[in-house]
Amino acid sequence: MVRDGTLEGFRTPGGHLRVTADSIESVKSQRDGRTRPVREASPVLQNRRERIEELTLEAQEHRAKRELTKLEREEQEEADRQEAEAQAREEQAAQRQAEIELERQRLELEKGRDSERRKREQAEEWERREAEQALAEFRFRWMDKARETVSAYQYNWLSAMQRKEIVESLEAEIEKRVPNDEPRMAAILARSLEALVEPLEAERKAQGRREELTRRVLWRLPGSATEAERVRARAAIREVLKGFDITADEGEMRVLAEEAIRPIRQAGERRELEARILFWAVSSLPWAANDGDRARVRRECADILADLPLEVSDADAREALQPTITEARQQIEQRQAETQRQARKASLIQQGITEVSTCLLALKCKGQLSDEDYWDSEFTAEIREAVRSHLEAKLCGEETADAVRELARQIVDSEL
Repeated sequence: MVRDGTLEGFRTPGGHLRVTADSIESVKSQRDGRTRPVREASPVLQNRRERIEELTLEAQEHRAKRELTKLEREEQEEADRQEAEAQAREEQAAQRQAEIELERQRLELEKGRDSERRKREQAEEWERREAEQALAEFRFRWMDKARETVSAYQYNWLSAMQRKEIVESLEAEIEKRVPNDEPRMAAILARSLEALVEPLEAERKAQGRREELTRRVLWRLPGSATEAERVRARAAIREVLKGFDITADEGEMRVLAEEAIRPIRQAGERRELEARILFWAVSSLPWAANDGDRARVRRECADILADLPLEVSDADAREALQPTITEARQQIEQRQAETQRQARKASLIQQGITEVSTCLLALKCKGQLSDEDYWDSEFTAEIREAVRSHLEAKLCGEETADAVRELARQIVDSEL
């Protein structure tokens, strides 16, 4: 663009192109639709450019001379260096030739020694491989016999982990042996197996005794014992018996085991006693007792039982609950009597109301009550309501039916 005259610019002494900002702004203005003339370079600027070009040419000539001198010096130094290197190479070649000759002689001597050493090493390697193969066959054979022995019927009580540990111990023992021990290996294997199995057998028998004793002691728990209580009891028995071995006295072990579960057993027995006593207490209530009565008696009796000693007997517990049960029975009977009295009173009132129709009919027949009043439903309802109110106020539920009918007739006469 500078060459075409679109932009105004000049070259610096270093050869860089410099463009004036005014010319760039002018181009931008033209592109934006605005016209901005590019200013012509001033005479001062033109003189400065010519001076810069002269300085540039002088600087380039100076650099060219300096570079030429430097190249001539480097060329001379390179020639001297190559000559010195050529002489050094010749000396090194001669020395290398001498060293090669010596190395050839040494290699020939070493080759002979290596040949002898390889033959000796091959013989030793062959012997070592044969010994390793014989040892591997020996160990494999006896390890296989060890596994077969441990898998025999008489050791089927061993767990998988115990069998694995025994096999590993026998294999470790076999690893210590060599083919020269072949005649003694059967005895060694049997003795090692016996030593490994003996403590496991003793522990198995002791564990069997402990399990049998645990089973018998757990039978002492009440039938209502929960699964959690049985688990705690088993853990307590196991904790007590873990210090005993196979020679321990069974009676002592049983006593300690029973003592360990005594709190759990007592808690279960107490729970059964409370359940039994509460059932007896609720069953002692009259047949008219409702769910609220039974719940109240159960709650009050449970509170009383909670204050009784842990070792309380069945008779003492019943005796302690008797006043509460007696009081509850009295309350229920009183309530039942009152209910019956109210029911009888309601029945008597209904009989009195029924008597109203009979009285009105008798009065109508005697001419003391007109037909209009007799068939007046409102009049009849008023008479019946009056009888109902008087009977409810006067009756107590103990009156006879005849007395109530007579009282109803009196009320009707009074109302009329």
